[in-house]
Amino acid sequence: MKMPRKRKVTFAATLIFADEPQLVLLKDRDLPIVAVAIPDDDPRKSMFLATTLPRKEWQSYLDGNCDLRYLFTYPKARLVYTFDLNAMQDNIVRMDPYLEAIPEELLPEPRMFSVFHTEELPVEPMASDEEVLVVDGEWDMPEFGNFYQRYSDVYAFIAAIKNWKSLHVPIELRQKILQIFNTKPFQGGFSYVHFFQELNSRVQRTQRLGLDKISYASPGTVEIRGEAELFAEMQSLIPNFLEHRDEISEQYKKLYQYLSENRYLQMSGENYPDEPVISSYINSEARALAELMSEPDFDAVHALAHDNALVTAKIVLAFQRRLDEAAAYFAQGRVSFS
Repeated sequence: MKMPRKRKVTFAATLIFADEPQLVLLKDRDLPIVAVAIPDDDPRKSMFLATTLPRKEWQSYLDGNCDLRYLFTYPKARLVYTFDLNAMQDNIVRMDPYLEAIPEELLPEPRMFSVFHTEELPVEPMASDEEVLVVDGEWDMPEFGNFYQRYSDVYAFIAAIKNWKSLHVPIELRQKILQIFNTKPFQGGFSYVHFFQELNSRVQRTQRLGLDKISYASPGTVEIRGEAELFAEMQSLIPNFLEHRDEISEQYKKLYQYLSENRYLQMSGENYPDEPVISSYINSEARALAELMSEPDFDAVHALAHDNALVTAKIVLAFQRRLDEAAAYFAQGRVSFS
């Protein structure tokens, strides 16, 4: 294992100022490094304890999903340093590795969240539209977690297609969405789990679902933050699915059975032979399923899958399964749109 070396980083911002900086942000290219003031016997120094962070963890902290202490104690992929802020020159900070376990007295207090920052830090705005779902009947936590996950999967899929088709979305995001669609083998269950996980992680911050409030009662409510346009699509998609569920189920079975009987279900996308007659049939059946559901946009999925008929069909089937699971809670009367 390589020992960490001294490191030169750029000072980015003061986050908390009380008489002097107490919490600062540093950057090493795009890598965020957060540092908290620590005591020192030399009054001429302004010592800090710093930790590197995965960008995802830093964003989670800014969103209020974890406290400052978490950043210094929980993420595995982190390196810890100390430095003297008074020794900074030309906005460059020189940090020394801190190789010991961090003692309690140097760690931030629990429940110190980003809302307590005294200085403004420009961040991309979060989703601000709201949807209220009415919930009724009996629930346990795993059930609610399953419903919310399936609802999120469908929402993220629709968002991904919308973003990929939009010329107003940054090209970098569109390329990442394309990469998610054509780097999975779609050969087993975990391919689909990872596929939808990555789609959820690539939803724009202004669209990202957030669970704001749950009011437990009979009936109760669940307040979800997201994008109004995507909420409107969900409010159309689920009732349509329930209205045409028998036809959708039959079309799903027809396509699934064909792929199963011809041993395509366990075949990876890259091994699909792409015989024109077979591909034409698979595309026709997958398109029919997508159109019955009203989502997803078959042509967009086909293009994202590099015109691979098998991958396209497997993605449409996976979308149907998640939509079916989410819609079931509405059919049971346990969830409804307000």
